[in-house]
Amino acid sequence: MSPTTLQQHYVTLPNGQQLHYRCGGHGPPVLLLHPSPQSSTFSLPMAERLSRKFTVIALDTPGYGLSDPLPGNPTQPELVDYLPILKDFLDELGLQSIAIYGNATGAEIAQLFAHAYPERVALCMLDTAGHKEDADLDLMLADYFPNVTPRRDGGHLLTHWDMVRSLSLFSPWQKTDAAHRLSINVPSPQEIHAKMLDYLRVGDRYAAAYRPAFYTAKHDLISRVKVPATLMRWEGKPDLSEVDELITRGLPKNFTILHAGPSVEERQRVNEEYLLQHYLTQTASVKISNQSSLRSEVKNKLERKFLAVPNGQLHARVNYSGPGRVILAIHGASGSSASLHDWLTPLVGQRPIIAIDLPGFGESRHLITNKHLTIESLAAQIIPLIDSLKITEFEIFGFEMGAMVGLELAQLSYGRAQYLWSAGVPKLDNATRKLWQENYAPSIEPRWDGSHLVTAWAIVRDMQLFYPWFDRRSSAIILGDAAIDACSVDKKVTELLKIGGLWPTAISAMLSYTFEEKLAASKIPHTTLPVDQNQLKLKEMLTRSATTGLGGTS
Repeated sequence: MSPTTLQQHYVTLPNGQQLHYRCGGHGPPVLLLHPSPQSSTFSLPMAERLSRKFTVIALDTPGYGLSDPLPGNPTQPELVDYLPILKDFLDELGLQSIAIYGNATGAEIAQLFAHAYPERVALCMLDTAGHKEDADLDLMLADYFPNVTPRRDGGHLLTHWDMVRSLSLFSPWQKTDAAHRLSINVPSPQEIHAKMLDYLRVGDRYAAAYRPAFYTAKHDLISRVKVPATLMRWEGKPDLSEVDELITRGLPKNFTILHAGPSVEERQRVNEEYLLQHYLTQTASVKISNQSSLRSEVKNKLERKFLAVPNGQLHARVNYSGPGRVILAIHGASGSSASLHDWLTPLVGQRPIIAIDLPGFGESRHLITNKHLTIESLAAQIIPLIDSLKITEFEIFGFEMGAMVGLELAQLSYGRAQYLWSAGVPKLDNATRKLWQENYAPSIEPRWDGSHLVTAWAIVRDMQLFYPWFDRRSSAIILGDAAIDACSVDKKVTELLKIGGLWPTAISAMLSYTFEEKLAASKIPHTTLPVDQNQLKLKEMLTRSATTGLGGTS
């Protein structure tokens, strides 16, 4: 992923729902709403451009990206269901009036919001909006939303891949005749993979806002908007008929039709120029009032936060409500802090918890190049975080590679680390270590045919069946109920696919680290926790409460 000047944050609404957004720049506020089933990642190019003159907020629509779904997680929501949540979001950020730029689903939410809350919208900009009759939509959308419920064979992953790739081949994507073929370049495997990760994050509920957005693209709804508004007619749009239909039917005088050539750059430039001429000079600058705080806003669960380090941000799951020393939890080489949920749940409210996504894992950005990734370099990234949070003493829980990073962290933290709890660290002789180096982490780099998805699924599936996963002899069998539950495997595969090309490097770093030898040479107290008794054994931490906790308080 390319560097970005925007920072990532979560806001926690009064109902406990967390919404993820990206924010940057200075000036009048502009809210960007993305197409579904994508996320604010889609909005980054436009957000970076606008952040030179505006305060830009790129939101993940509820249920997409990293935002929690709508309250109650309705099975068939309407787009109007998203409006109160959007209002609460603006309230939490202290934004009374904004410009909204919406694309596709984002455009439909924007026009509905501008109608429902006109006092909150200074300018409504609609991109990839139009009008289609319901009968035409019924025909167009036949087979548009295939079933992607996780399957035992992993075939749903290829369905996702086919959808994302075919968006550049046909319009609509599921039609395969010459009349619907597009004359555009197919994105690279890396670009298709990055977009597909948004599909995997939302899973089989990907159509929640996606489907109703098509049926909300109506002239009678859009023409209700009374605030200053724009409609983009972009020549690069595969099907301009729906935009032209909306224009032909006529729009109120408060609408301005913007025209842009076929390139994405032209489209962005025309929108930016309109904002500079009609919004920048009329609206005061703002300062976002609600950023990710360092205290828990919900007492009974792990909250997600982005925590600042000198060269970026680390994603974490935290709960600061318990007494005693902080538990700093570090995940293994094939997952993220999400994989530690079952370990940490018994400690919520009992001990302060910070479970980080290491750089390049989970939702943390790549702050270390593959070439320089080592156990030592990963540990070094955590020190500034501990310093910024003013943690005076802490204990470490590390799973597999995370225990190794924890041990190095203990050596670097000048006596602040008081205890190390480890689980899942492989004990290997030299011959076995060499065998693991050769077989454990084949490449899962994106491939043009999507076959890397089959590889990732097979690896994670067999991780539940054999130890190590590549040894399929009877002596390596792991016995367990529901070992290959498709939904469980799907979540782990998604985490592995987020790591992508970094995974073989991380496994190599883990296998090169002599944990037992270095542990013996260290002075930190240590306990090994059996993996199959995680919750029971982890409760032992509760008896080790110390007088010093987060920020030096008890």
